[in-house]
Amino acid sequence: MTLHHTQFDTIVIGGGQAGPSLASKLDASGERVAVFQEGPFGGTCLNDGCRPTKALRASAHAAHAARTGAPYGVHVEGVTVNVAEAIDRKDALIGAWRDGATDYYENHETISYVTARARLDGKDGDNYRVTFGDTTVTAPRIVLNPGARSVPPPIDGLDTVDYLDHHTLLDLKEAPGHLIVIGGSYIGLELGQVWARFGSRVTILEHGDRVIAREDNDVSDAVAQMLRDEGLDVRTGVQIESVEADGDGVVVVLASGERLAGDRVLVAAGRIPNSEDLGLDTVGVATDKRGYITTDEHFLTSAPGIYALGDVNGRGAFTHTSYQDHEILADHLAGGDRSVEGRIPTYALFTDPPLGRVGMTQTQAREAGLNISVANYEMASVTRAALDGVSPGVIRLVVDDDADRLVGAAVFGLHGDEVIHALSILMHVDAPASALGTWLAIHPTVAEFLPTIYGGLEPA
Repeated sequence: MTLHHTQFDTIVIGGGQAGPSLASKLDASGERVAVFQEGPFGGTCLNDGCRPTKALRASAHAAHAARTGAPYGVHVEGVTVNVAEAIDRKDALIGAWRDGATDYYENHETISYVTARARLDGKDGDNYRVTFGDTTVTAPRIVLNPGARSVPPPIDGLDTVDYLDHHTLLDLKEAPGHLIVIGGSYIGLELGQVWARFGSRVTILEHGDRVIAREDNDVSDAVAQMLRDEGLDVRTGVQIESVEADGDGVVVVLASGERLAGDRVLVAAGRIPNSEDLGLDTVGVATDKRGYITTDEHFLTSAPGIYALGDVNGRGAFTHTSYQDHEILADHLAGGDRSVEGRIPTYALFTDPPLGRVGMTQTQAREAGLNISVANYEMASVTRAALDGVSPGVIRLVVDDDADRLVGAAVFGLHGDEVIHALSILMHVDAPASALGTWLAIHPTVAEFLPTIYGGLEPA
């Protein structure tokens, strides 16, 4: 613990993607800043979210490439995955990043970085009190960046079994024989595919009528079919009655009467913000009915001088939205004109191949009453996808005809998580959608087909 002062200009509670970066900028401007982080530096993304899962995804991709090399003329016999070695690789990468950042902040000459649970405790004049242990520090400005966490759904008997979540799954040293995944959204699909490639038989149970429900029906169906073609048992419209222990394994009892036996069960459904026990009530910070802290376009809460960044403000549960939150707030505090209003949702589902998404779905655009045209193109018809032998997927463009603006896109397939950026930038700078029809793209790439796809727009 390094506490240089007890009176600060800004106190940051939470060491995720937004808080420490903002602290560094405020420190560079001459402010006295303290950062409190209860657990390991980096929050969910660094420790058990984006980065470690992508490290394991890389190992899973290598295994899949080795097993499926024959069509390329590459023959590899007896492919096995040493899960413990894959976990060790992940831990080495993440540990180096975490240790380096922790060392930087713990030994910072001016930023006070404290590993402790901190909470608000009322005001002293214009200053807010923040307590940890027996110590109290104060500041007129507070930045809340406590993140969110996974929560299990209310399933009878779930608390009687040793279920996995996306944190504990990342520490397994061997692949379960049969992994049952409860939840068919982003986390469940990504990790289900990884562990299937590690050697587990994987069953994914989704209670809704389709996986990744926020996507258009056919895009969701295409992702599910890709996973089924790879050997995963992806079920939708499933109602779970209960979960039971069965020796060293588990049994998931379905409403249909089926008793689905597995070795381990992964719960990948539900997240809530870490807004409780922060002392919000002592200073008048309001939350919505789900516990998310309500903020304005500059992340100011209902209490003057208190801001909320990242997952806890409900404006996007992504590393990139959290990081941009800090950029917007830093600009605002420096007198700039940036705000979160008008931010275009952009994200990816990191299955292999991935789904990149920006803006509205076709369904959302219709519901908004826009006069739209839509273009669809099968990834199997993209030259680069054929050359690489990665044919699953579809590309969709949604255009507002009246405004000549792209309002949404989906790129599911080879390099979808990268190609989507070209479309995101087009929307960000408010350029005409018709620009897609005239630009020069490199051959052979996935993105080179965007002018062709744009030319196939049809009223929808």
